Amino acid sequence: MRKLFASGCTLKAYKPELISNVTEFLYKAGVIDGVYDNCCKLNKDIEEETVIISCCPGCNSIFGTIPNVNVISLWQVILNTNFPLPDYNGRKMIIHDACHNRGRNSSEMQNSVRELCKKMNIELIEPKYTRNETPCCGGCADNNEDRKQMAVSRAESLPLEDVVLYCTGCVRSFSVTDVHPYHILDLMFGESTEGLTI
Repeated sequence: MRKLFASGCTLKAYKPELISNVTEFLYKAGVIDGVYDNCCKLNKDIEEETVIISCCPGCNSIFGTIPNVNVISLWQVILNTNFPLPDYNGRKMIIHDACHNRGRNSSEMQNSVRELCKKMNIELIEPKYTRNETPCCGGCADNNEDRKQMAVSRAESLPLEDVVLYCTGCVRSFSVTDVHPYHILDLMFGESTEGLTI
């Protein structure tokens, strides 16, 4: 059974050096024996019984529709390794769940992101509408103006400024609001989240 790491197009474009570091760690830990570099929409060459380790909610959703392919999130995999996670000393942050991770193989990724934050000593606050009831950040909008309005509306409903995200589309939407988006991958490496704007 092959185990492949699929970082996804947007996350690899956003922080290629971090994806390289994660890939190297997964190889050394014996977790994977290859990578899947193609776009998730071009998945016809994936063999049956392959395990896909995904870190993008959109990819996770698409890979989950392929018969006889097992999908697990990178965040769940990291929980079961000795990855050197930083300690955020009980810092309070709020979490926003991605649309692609709503009701479609969603609970594993939702839960593992929360557990990963817990291991990094982040005190996560759940907003009023969370998990499968999370409003869209605006990424589904047809134009940038609607996207900005949706993002601002969601941001204004959150009780904290620091927001944990695990979708680059969500990071892009929140980047035009007054909240501070933090991608879970950046948190793992102690880096700031920046450079993703509408």
